[in-house]
Amino acid sequence: MSDKNVGQRIRKLREANNYTRDAFAEKVDISSKFLYEIESGRKGISAANLLKIANVLGVSCDYILTGQCVKGTD
Repeated sequence: MSDKNVGQRIRKLREANNYTRDAFAEKVDISSKFLYEIESGRKGISAANLLKIANVLGVSCDYILTGQCVKGTD
C-alpha cells in the first residue's frame, strides 16, 4: 500500500461521484490543498480522515487502502 495508490483511488472515486476537489474537501472537512496532497501521494492520511472520506464516498476503508474489499473473519 503506497500513499500514491491510496490517493489515486480517492481521486478516481471523488471524480466518479462528481465532486470537485473543493466541494469534496469541504464535505470531508479538510482543505482542498491537503486533499490535493493526499491525492498526489505527497501526504499520508490519518485514520480519522480515511473514515470520513470512505463514508462520504460510500466505500470501505479497506477498498481505499488496498483496492479490494477485505472480508471479516467473524
